[in-house]
Amino acid sequence: MPAAEVPVLTFVSGAKPGENFPLGPSGESWVAGRSGDADLVLEDDLVSRKHARFYRSRGELWLRDLGSRNGTLINGEAVQHHRLRIGDRIAIGANLLRVESVPADHLERATRNEETSTAGRSMSGSIQDIPLADVLQWLATSRKTGTLRVRGRSVGELFLRQGTIYYARIEGSEGLAAEKALLRMMGWTEGTFELDNMTVDLEEGEELSVSLEHILMEAARVQDELAHLAARNKIPEERIGLVFPPKKAWRELGEDELDLIQAVAEGLDWTTILNRLPGDDVSVTQTAVKLHKAGVVDY
Repeated sequence: MPAAEVPVLTFVSGAKPGENFPLGPSGESWVAGRSGDADLVLEDDLVSRKHARFYRSRGELWLRDLGSRNGTLINGEAVQHHRLRIGDRIAIGANLLRVESVPADHLERATRNEETSTAGRSMSGSIQDIPLADVLQWLATSRKTGTLRVRGRSVGELFLRQGTIYYARIEGSEGLAAEKALLRMMGWTEGTFELDNMTVDLEEGEELSVSLEHILMEAARVQDELAHLAARNKIPEERIGLVFPPKKAWRELGEDELDLIQAVAEGLDWTTILNRLPGDDVSVTQTAVKLHKAGVVDY
């Protein structure tokens, strides 16, 4: 007969990266906080003495924020009271945890393994498990400084100072504006991320000056509009070429359309075209769809 499953809080980053805190099999309530009397002690100035309580009720596992100063985030949203599910991501101060489930007979072995030192470990994880939006909200809350290296469709870097993103770039995409690079990475749904302590010095005027709220809202808009375009139209993926003779004369085209045609004529692939042209990915894709329907480009 298989062993019963026990929910655990796995530290993705923070005080005890890689460690598990079991929420069972014995006990019904566990307090997390900075106080030495807490069940889960989090020695972090951003954590209140009694920050949040995990407890069982009606056969379910719940979290209640205990009036903490900096709040508790679950899956990127501030909560007061929340029913927990496997896979939920919890941010308490500078600690990022994930709710998981393990067989009860594995707990003792896991506890022994966790006694080894975790010194020098950096925050790392999978975008599939923790979307970048959640990671950035946690980094902002914990006021982290360093470089978040993201490996998805390409390799990108987000540079942070006290939790604020001040620059972004994607390898092999020289000339790509920092905000476009950031929004592009926000659309990656597969890959990994890792935080280290590296920083970068920039020339005056190169730093981003946008809020996290703007970044999250703009990234959501771009992703939603691109999905809407793809659902209703054929959109470019890699190759894009010119149609000869075109069904619409070039002299009848607008400036943005001619800019795209120039890039296609130079033999650039679609990703490079998106990087080069000044518009965001939605507007450039809309231009390509329009030219495709007009019989000017093909893909």
